[in-house]
Amino acid sequence: MDAEIKILPEPRALGTIIRKLRESSQAFKLKDLAYFLLDNPESVLLKVMPRVKEGSTEPLKTFSQCKACTYASMNRDEVVAHALTHHLTDYYDVKEVEVEPPKGNFNCVAKCGLSGVLLGPPNIHEFNSVVREMIRTKYPNMSEADYRARIEMVRDPESIEEWRKGATKKTLYFPKGAEEGAAGLTREQAESDFKRNILDNLVTTPKTLMITAAAALKSESRPFLFAVRDALAAERRAPVSMLFALRGAFHHHKMQFFRANDPRGQEFVVARELKEFDAAHAIPELANMAKFIEENPCRTKAEICKGDAEAEKHLAWLVSTGHVVSFTNGVFSAVEKHPKYGPQWLKPKKAPAAPAPAEAVAPEAAAPEPEAPAPEPAPAPEPETPVAEPEASSSEPAPPPPPAESTPNS
Repeated sequence: MDAEIKILPEPRALGTIIRKLRESSQAFKLKDLAYFLLDNPESVLLKVMPRVKEGSTEPLKTFSQCKACTYASMNRDEVVAHALTHHLTDYYDVKEVEVEPPKGNFNCVAKCGLSGVLLGPPNIHEFNSVVREMIRTKYPNMSEADYRARIEMVRDPESIEEWRKGATKKTLYFPKGAEEGAAGLTREQAESDFKRNILDNLVTTPKTLMITAAAALKSESRPFLFAVRDALAAERRAPVSMLFALRGAFHHHKMQFFRANDPRGQEFVVARELKEFDAAHAIPELANMAKFIEENPCRTKAEICKGDAEAEKHLAWLVSTGHVVSFTNGVFSAVEKHPKYGPQWLKPKKAPAAPAPAEAVAPEAAAPEPEAPAPEPAPAPEPETPVAEPEASSSEPAPPPPPAESTPNS
């Protein structure tokens, strides 16, 4: 099928995401939100526009779509069959009523060769309706010709009498809202009434098809189904269309975007306005915490607050006011043009350097300890100290816990 398929967020799912972003102070990866939608076909809206190749004389193919559930196909008969199967009972009440046993002499009855159900004599008026109902309810993937080939004729009186006793109940269809005592309809009569009075208002032929991915993947139109699968697979490899739609929606709702680490880093969105912290007009506890986060990016709350409840309140205030970036993986960084994100910003503790072997150090390069006395001549000299002093750990201590009576005040 030659068509242009755009991948968009489903409006209700998009509304849910926007509401969650507004309720949160965290920064979310834009690509994670795109894949969150793509992982749920109900949250993906497809905009399908059929097109004709240049120079082709074939007419533009159109879709038929069910308004009730958005099911669509390029074959109208498939949509009509879908409507009869899934939406007939939306307009008719189905009731099972008691009837008189069939009268007359019957020489044989038809028997389903697959289930053993007695269908009735082939010469009664309702026989074809019974066969089609069996196919619809029990064997929907079997053609009527194939099913009829499995029907057996039995002539023993016991089977005929068994069918007669079981035929005292009949399924009838009553239009919803009909007056009490209205005559019921058989399945075939109800379908004819449905096609005549309801179908034209239920099945439409749109120029541009709007359908969720979940509904599109149920279509029986194979060219359309394959085109949808290919479009979704391509979008999962590179969610260009979904990201473009999300950016537009989030910009419309005044949300803020930034890229982490550098201009080509991962893109994030946050509902809070981010602004750098002014330490000159803040209480010392907040200033110390903001400075620690700036010098030690991508630290967790436990590393920043050290379990201090008052420090946790200060951190929450800095995040809620947009002075600190809170990422969804639980780490915090200072607000800057490209906030730092990722494990590369964690400063590992360096282990002290091991002393070099005595024989590897040249005699003239060895420096004696300042407080040690001059070495005495001896047959076997003592091992010389290495030139390199052990490196100090680069980890910085956390800021002192703020006093209990302090309150955030910038």
